[in-house]
Amino acid sequence: MVRLSWTNKKDLDVNELKDNSITFERVKLIRPINSSGEMINVWSNKLFWGDNKLVIFYLLSKFTDKINLIYIDPPFATGSDYILKIRMDGNILKEFGYKDNWGKNLDIYLQMMYERLILMKELLTSNGLIIIHLDWHVSHYIRAILDEIFGKDRFVNEIIWYYYNKYSAGKKNLPRAHDNILIYSKGKSYTFNEFRILRDKPVKQLMRESVNGVLKNVKDENGHVKYRIVHDKKADDVWRIPCIQPASSEWTGYPTQKHPMLLERLIQIGSNEGDLIADFFCGSGTTLHVAEKLNRKWIGCDNSKYAISIAIQKFLKQRVRNSRDNDYYPIELLAIKNEKTLKVFNSGFFNKTIEILRGK
Repeated sequence: MVRLSWTNKKDLDVNELKDNSITFERVKLIRPINSSGEMINVWSNKLFWGDNKLVIFYLLSKFTDKINLIYIDPPFATGSDYILKIRMDGNILKEFGYKDNWGKNLDIYLQMMYERLILMKELLTSNGLIIIHLDWHVSHYIRAILDEIFGKDRFVNEIIWYYYNKYSAGKKNLPRAHDNILIYSKGKSYTFNEFRILRDKPVKQLMRESVNGVLKNVKDENGHVKYRIVHDKKADDVWRIPCIQPASSEWTGYPTQKHPMLLERLIQIGSNEGDLIADFFCGSGTTLHVAEKLNRKWIGCDNSKYAISIAIQKFLKQRVRNSRDNDYYPIELLAIKNEKTLKVFNSGFFNKTIEILRGK
């Protein structure tokens, strides 16, 4: 097997994680209740604020072989860190958002992803899928790592997301207008539902049938081929979906936010109602919001307190708007309780309204 190597590549040190003795505690609960004031639903969706490596290891004790679908949209190693311009308590602030300067040290980035992907595989059910959202910066490296961890025979698809409405200022290359989405399975059999998309207009199409594994035209009693009018088609591996725009009601302002339509397709293809979905680079929570809309359970994690706060705000608004309140699962916000996190909790940060502003 071909393996990808880099400077100081090393196997995951599980003992090092064990030595940390990390425990996460619930610091906030959003719970739906019934008319009698009683708690409903046993399961609680889980939103973690913290390092996803520690979170994933923590989850192994209860969720090994339990997660049906993992989607992650990790840093792309662009070589930059991102600063967020936010409005909070009437003040406009510039705050550190998230780190993506791995492009300056690709070896460290690859080791970071390698260790987390090893842990994520353990969480997946035997028929589970992992979906990794990347672009041209590192998709070729990560595919080689996935071949090593999952096996090259576990490759399912590479989806090209073509976002036709994104402005490009590049003058020395063709506009880069797509991302690469890699799908791998944990086992030989896996959940994969057909997804169909509406055509712009109905088309007349030959009717086909499988005869001994070979597709052949369907004919009537007179030997004439038969046709049908079709309004949709099976989705292929190139998806034409726009980037989400500020005018959208789904817009949060978070820089890495993806269009909900993209996540809807991925979740519907790779899971079924009632399944457990996880996103360990969840950002402002689009994956989690879509999972809830599609009647899936979820676990999310992000290292940015601003991302977590925005995700919570959106959940609260979504539940107020929706008459299905009593059908929702409670949401637990969990974090490592230490001096740093306690200061944030005691400030009431996660009860404040945060708005991400455009511009720098």
